[in-house]
Amino acid sequence: MALLKIEDFAPNYSEVFAEKNVINYSVYSDKTNEKIGTVKDILVDEKDGRFRYLIVDLGFWIFGKQVLLPIGRSRIEFAQQRVYAKSMTKEQAENLPEFSEELRIDNDYEERVRAGYVSGATTTSIDPIYTVDPLGNLIPPTVPYGPMALGQVASLSVPHTDERTIHIPESPNPPFEREPYIYENDPSLYGINDEDHPSLESYSERLARTRNRTRRE
Repeated sequence: MALLKIEDFAPNYSEVFAEKNVINYSVYSDKTNEKIGTVKDILVDEKDGRFRYLIVDLGFWIFGKQVLLPIGRSRIEFAQQRVYAKSMTKEQAENLPEFSEELRIDNDYEERVRAGYVSGATTTSIDPIYTVDPLGNLIPPTVPYGPMALGQVASLSVPHTDERTIHIPESPNPPFEREPYIYENDPSLYGINDEDHPSLESYSERLARTRNRTRRE
């Protein structure tokens, strides 16, 4: 499902949030109570306006780097105008993929983000032609090496040169097609609750209603 910045989803979103707009809130580590950055924007689901990520500028921690913070890994304190990043460490932040305005947020990029928040998941020791899923499992190479059927393993041959050849056995099975990701199946990253995100669920619903009303007009 495509993600939109909140203003692109609903241009008058600030009327819905009123004084509880989290953009420009300071971001703190809940482990050290140290200020680590600022909320620059919000990414919502194009379909229903549900909050998926906060775009965080880590200027106070890692100069010039922006990352995505899954909404379920945040705790919002409206009275203090703060967002707490749950269990965020500097090492984790350094290893997260960087966000930029020119970036195309696709499935592969989001998988890298999710992998960065999964405990024990790492990509540093994995052969660079592989990626990892949210559970840290290896995903066989696809583009530009060609599709791979389920259950098959590529046979790697490394000659004396620096080039690598991948031999994929023929199979009658159709190429593997990735299933659409379902955010609701991963509440540790995308779950919203009244304790950590007071009123946020109702804000999402009001955003969707506001957008639908604008479209009809």
